[in-house]
Amino acid sequence: MSQTEISTGSVSLDGLQFSYREAGTGPLVLCLHGFPDTAHSFDELLPVLAAAGYRAVAPFMRGYHPSGVPADGDYAITALAGDALALIDALGEKDAVLIGHDWGGFAAYTAANLAPEKVRKLVVIAVPHMGATRQSFAQLRRSWYVWLFQLPLLPERLVKRRNFDFIDRLYRSWSPNWDEAEFRLGPVKAALAAPGGLRAALGYYRRMIRGASRDVYDALSKTTSVPALWFVGEADGSIGPEVFVDTAQACSGPFELVSLPGVGHFVHREAPQVFQQKVLAFLADAEPAQ
Repeated sequence: MSQTEISTGSVSLDGLQFSYREAGTGPLVLCLHGFPDTAHSFDELLPVLAAAGYRAVAPFMRGYHPSGVPADGDYAITALAGDALALIDALGEKDAVLIGHDWGGFAAYTAANLAPEKVRKLVVIAVPHMGATRQSFAQLRRSWYVWLFQLPLLPERLVKRRNFDFIDRLYRSWSPNWDEAEFRLGPVKAALAAPGGLRAALGYYRRMIRGASRDVYDALSKTTSVPALWFVGEADGSIGPEVFVDTAQACSGPFELVSLPGVGHFVHREAPQVFQQKVLAFLADAEPAQ
């Protein structure tokens, strides 16, 4: 496999099948997607990481086809973080850099909180650290879809109507300055249309709110110690920039917050050159002596 090719693979973790996209060889960089998205979200990033000397792997998160739907319906953040840590082992590595967007971002920094010895560095995109989140009335309004998704049955009907037009509208709202031609929502809609796919995706939100538990909150709010690079799009219609103001207070290691004007929720795809340059520089920096 050349450094710029993307191949596919799969592994089984405790009986749950995970499919992934992969490019390159070298130290492992695990890229975790969010909602509404799939591993294809990192198709531009994987070859760039590969060319820089890394083994870049983007799994389809649990419940997202072609990965399996968990029989127990567990979509807790701690379960997602556990998947990331287990994938590191299953891929034959002892540690990895974690890059996470949206739900993948929550999973990435929670994995770093639970097992910092397995996470060399951390990149989080478009979600705050729950240990230092500054809430606002504006954010409560932006989060209308979170409350909608708590309802039974109705959200499934609304989201899948007219070929998942709901997803198109979310992208337009969350990334208002991004060219719609760049959305490329075919893989997302295919994953949601797969058996159990839409219920699984909404299950992430339902587990966070309706199934809230102390152990998950503790893992999410624990201080993150590994070197961390955080990205926020100032035009994000899903999570506003004011929510991230105190993020540094939840990180005890080297930390940088990158705020990009005019960029929406999908930072890594909307501003790929800036994002990739910052990430590559961050990964290349020698870690401070302990």
